[in-house]
Formats: sequence, structure tokens, C-alpha cells
Amino acid sequence: MIANARMYAVAAPVAQAWRALFAYVGERAGVAWTYVEHAAPAPVSALWARPDCGCVFMCGFPFVSAGSRHRLLAAPVPSLPRYGDRPEYFTEFIVRDDAAFATLELAFGGRLACMLPESNSGFNAPRHYLMAKAAAGAATLFRPTAAPTPTPRQVIDAVIGGDAEVGVVDSYVLDLLRMHVPELMAKVRSVAVTPASPIPPLVAAPQAGDAAVARVRAVLLGLHRDPACAGWLAQLRLARFACVAAQDYDVLARYASEADRARFALTGTLDARQPRP
Repeated sequence: MIANARMYAVAAPVAQAWRALFAYVGERAGVAWTYVEHAAPAPVSALWARPDCGCVFMCGFPFVSAGSRHRLLAAPVPSLPRYGDRPEYFTEFIVRDDAAFATLELAFGGRLACMLPESNSGFNAPRHYLMAKAAAGAATLFRPTAAPTPTPRQVIDAVIGGDAEVGVVDSYVLDLLRMHVPELMAKVRSVAVTPASPIPPLVAAPQAGDAAVARVRAVLLGLHRDPACAGWLAQLRLARFACVAAQDYDVLARYASEADRARFALTGTLDARQPRP
């Protein structure tokens, strides 16, 4: 079996903390697994397709929209007060720190750096959010970037480098970067935040045995009471792990279906009357 935290291994100290924490979880649960990197540009969907996943982060949107049979283990609860001690997160709309945009609306018509359609925070949730801000019949509010930006770091780099006026990034990713790479995050600021969504869970492959899944879940749910884990949780800005159910993620499929019915695109060709930054 394998463990992996690619979705949230966003800086070297963070990756080290995840590796150590997952090794501890496997040892306590009596489950032998190997931590694998599966770093970009390898597609994260290929990781989720592996039959030997033992403890791997999976985006909630593909989990629910593809009818996934992955076994839910638990979901992280970020420690900052804005998460309300719940397994939730947001999408933040970021711009360069020196950008003239005081609000997201002032950037409408510009280029938006987003992730792949399989991403909730980097595509699905912001599309639904922008749909509610668009005028009736509008097909989109932003133009695409010249090159794709399939990872959060590529989104951030596109904004900093001037290839996009706005980027959409997972709030927990940004909070980890704010703690561990503050010099990078000083170059951007947030101009809007979506409503909360259920945060990506840790999952095991469908083939994982019931007994192993139960042991791993129990260890994850008890980590915040284990003094040995306090340092790792602090490095990861985590309060605890929480139980989640498959139906908790149904809202993500609703986001997509509502935007699909409205024929609203996250980026695309703008109406000629749409002002551009």
C-alpha cells in the first residue's frame, strides 16, 4: 500500500511533516505502506487510480462526480479560526499585491489562472461562485491564460508573473504557504473568497480491507489527542481529522450541474462589450 499527500505537500517542511505523520499513522494502525511522491507534472488522477492507495488525499469533486468507490478515511480540519473547527475549505481569488484591483469585480474581463476541471477549489467552486455574479445570459467573466496552470503553484506563479490578472487557489494551500513560504505569499493578496466546501478527504483504494481501513481511520481521528503528533499538526496548521461521509460531497456535484445548466464557463471568449483590465 502507498501513502501520499501531494495535494497539500506544498513546501519542503510541509512535505516532510506529512511524510512523518503518515509513517506514524501506518505504524500505529499496523498497516505497511510506502510513502510515494507522485510529484507534478505527473497527473494527480493517475495517483487516485492506483489500486494500492492506503492513505491518499483525493479532491472531493472527482470523488463524487466520478462515482468513486474509494474508501473514506477522514478529512483534515484546518486550525485557523475561519474554518470553524470543521472539515471545510474555500477558494480564494488572488491578485498581485501591486494590482490596481480592490475588488474581484474590477478584474472581470481579465485573464484567470485556474486548474483542471477535475479540481473543486481550482475550477468547480469558483465557476459556481462567478456564475452567481454574472449578468443573465453571460457565458463567462474571464479570459483564459495562454498556457494551462494545472497546479496551485502554477496558478500563483501565473499571477505573480503577469500571465493572469486573477488566480483561484485552495485556501488551505495558501495558509500553508503563508506559514512556510511567506516571501512568496507577500507578492499576492486575496480579493474574494467562495463559500465553504467540504475539504478533500484522505481515502484508501476500493480494494482496501475493512479491518485496515477501520484501524487507519481510528488512528487519524485520535491524532489530536496524541502528544507525539503536536509538532506535525502545528506544522500542517491542522486542528484534527474528522469523520466524513460520501453524501457530504454531494454539494460539489450540485455546483457543477447548476453551472452546466446555466452554460456558464469559468473562462472563455468574452462578449465584445465586456470591459477588460
